[in-house]
Amino acid sequence: MIATYITYASIYIGIVAATFYILAYIINKNKEKKLFTDKELPYLTIIIPAYNEEKSIKRTIETALASDYPKFEIIVVNDGSKDKTLEIARTMESKFVRVFTKPNGGKASALNLAIAHARGEVIITMDADTFIEPNSAKEMIRYFKDKEVMSVTPSIVLHNPHGIWQLIQQMEYVLGIFLRKVFASLNSIHVTPGAFSAYRKEFFDKYGGYIGMEVGNLTEDLEMALRIQSHGYRIENSVDSAVYTVAPSTFRTLLVQRRRWYMGLLKNMWTYRRLFGPKYGDLGMVLLPLAWISIFFSVFALFYTTITTINKIFTEMSILSSIGFDLQSRYGFIFEPSLWYDAFSRSMFVVFSKPFMIFLLFFIGLMLVYIYYATKKVKKSTGLIAGLPLFFVLFAVLFAFWWTVSIIYTIFNRKAGWR
Repeated sequence: MIATYITYASIYIGIVAATFYILAYIINKNKEKKLFTDKELPYLTIIIPAYNEEKSIKRTIETALASDYPKFEIIVVNDGSKDKTLEIARTMESKFVRVFTKPNGGKASALNLAIAHARGEVIITMDADTFIEPNSAKEMIRYFKDKEVMSVTPSIVLHNPHGIWQLIQQMEYVLGIFLRKVFASLNSIHVTPGAFSAYRKEFFDKYGGYIGMEVGNLTEDLEMALRIQSHGYRIENSVDSAVYTVAPSTFRTLLVQRRRWYMGLLKNMWTYRRLFGPKYGDLGMVLLPLAWISIFFSVFALFYTTITTINKIFTEMSILSSIGFDLQSRYGFIFEPSLWYDAFSRSMFVVFSKPFMIFLLFFIGLMLVYIYYATKKVKKSTGLIAGLPLFFVLFAVLFAFWWTVSIIYTIFNRKAGWR
């Protein structure tokens, strides 16, 4: 009975949240924004920290140089790479590109070194495996005409996704394009992606640089966004700024990445727990509470579904055995395909006959609307046809699993690095 209440409570909250997001987008989409003209654009510094990025560093620098932004410099920081990253980067040095090198100390320390040498009024941090469109930087920096804006985020999708894990991630990134725009309209963005985000340099000068792994912070981009929000500034989103990043391609590397992200979220949210509450508007009263509620429901659903599914299958086996079904094939009943097929089909009939399937179809339709919106904004998003069914079938389970692992690691104070 409790499980039923929790299930329908999650459905109700999901519908309320979805409705809230759509209404927020409709209400705010035509609000006039203060934007720089081309002549007003400030000087820009693009910072590229790099550690063992010999395969992508040249292309990343080239796409940054191809930007149609009128006045900018690029600073590359080699963070103690053991491959040819520094050698390749130095071949790209010019009056527009400066290269620094330092012993390995982590991404945050590399960014802070570059910030100290940056000449730009605005700084973009760019991962060394990221590629951009020529107009991406310009469209982002326009938003800084509003003095309250301290950061601007882009629209991020995967670069040439292949394989099951990247295709699922591609769908996640595409769905996030709509949601990030909605969050921006509510001043509730709480992550400024490290792949390509813009900041006013004066914020670093006044409130300090990045806080990284050297002091136990696993997600420096998340911490920076929460710090900006905690000081009462705005974080905007430029949905027309397309950015392409490279994602983990194996289950293990994806798990390690998400474990680090989610553990970083847990620790940074605790540090900035003051953001919860009416003082911070929609962020504190709606977005952050909904995020934690969704995590609870996801983890609960994983355990409940796993336990009930196993129980139903073995119940079906018992029923089949009681009516004389042969459970003792020469390979043993565990390997009897017809037994498993029959038990599974009966279990799925029970699941899909539940009323909540109507709401599931509603959410699927909602996702299709989000995807349509994203593909209109980012023309080069590939892998959606193959990724859509994989996302529907697997993402909820993966999301709950990643969170379960991350919570266990956090409780037992396990270390979560990059590998």
